[in-house]
Amino acid sequence: MGFNGSQYKKNDVLTDLVIYFAYTVDHLPEVKLDKLIYIANLHHYSNHGELLTKTRYFSLSYGPHAPLIRSVLKKQLEEKSVYLMESRTSSDPVYSNPCLIIKADGHNGRKLPCLWLDTLKEVVETWGDKPYEHILDYTTRTIPYLSTDYRGVIDWTLIRPYQELKYALSLPKRLQIHSFVEGPEKVMFQQRPRNEWCLLSINEVAEIYLALRGDLPDKPPTQGSLGFKFQAVLHAFDKLRDKKEGGSDKYQTEIEKAALLADLLLNSMSFRGYSSRVALITGLFYLKKSGFSFDEGVLENHWPNGDSYEILKEWFSRVGNK
Repeated sequence: MGFNGSQYKKNDVLTDLVIYFAYTVDHLPEVKLDKLIYIANLHHYSNHGELLTKTRYFSLSYGPHAPLIRSVLKKQLEEKSVYLMESRTSSDPVYSNPCLIIKADGHNGRKLPCLWLDTLKEVVETWGDKPYEHILDYTTRTIPYLSTDYRGVIDWTLIRPYQELKYALSLPKRLQIHSFVEGPEKVMFQQRPRNEWCLLSINEVAEIYLALRGDLPDKPPTQGSLGFKFQAVLHAFDKLRDKKEGGSDKYQTEIEKAALLADLLLNSMSFRGYSSRVALITGLFYLKKSGFSFDEGVLENHWPNGDSYEILKEWFSRVGNK
């Protein structure tokens, strides 16, 4: 029977996570183990507001990485709690390359807290059989990784836990956003239900920023693109929700909501020198999902003459066609 996380010996966590994944994941090279532990941390933090392990992860060019895992794995190999087996990357011997995968003869599930086991099972069921390339693609589009400067330590104390934190945009959605940034007048979106308080996610705002930076939607973000003020963006979304849910502003028009969101993002300066364009395109993106259309060259030909809320509201009402 499991117990809660506060009773668990924290110094044993990383060791037990390695053994658990080594036993439950069929094809587990070290690079995949590294990312699965990050995903487990992310899912548990998103679901329950606490971390499985405080092992430090860094935002590197090949995704989130914890250097400590290698030394822990080395010790476990010496103690024979796990072992290495040669495997193939493909069932086709012509195109397959040999690699070493981590295995274990048993796992430590009985001594792990119940909530932790739920998280680990969720991760294994979702990602255990996925190739490393898919896992890398997912982890490099998660908010904790994207909002941390290159080579910086992912600081979970700066990230508020919420259910959507473990969410990442799929490649088709990223491609659509990059196309929208190139030409807001061309791309069409399926409208969401009118009762949703916000038609956007923070992941979409981050992808708008990456598109403006020139990052490719099917590649990990470049080093210079990593790091933005996540809390400031989340605060902008909170303010928009507050305006929607209470007081005299409860029934704002879509134009007013787009202007408020753009105003909040612009004043937060969350995205370095790109904040103005991120703010305006996010407002346009919001309106597009609300059923608006725009003329060609909406930004290049009609840049607003200021950045106050009233000016932005007038600008959005002028460029948006319902």
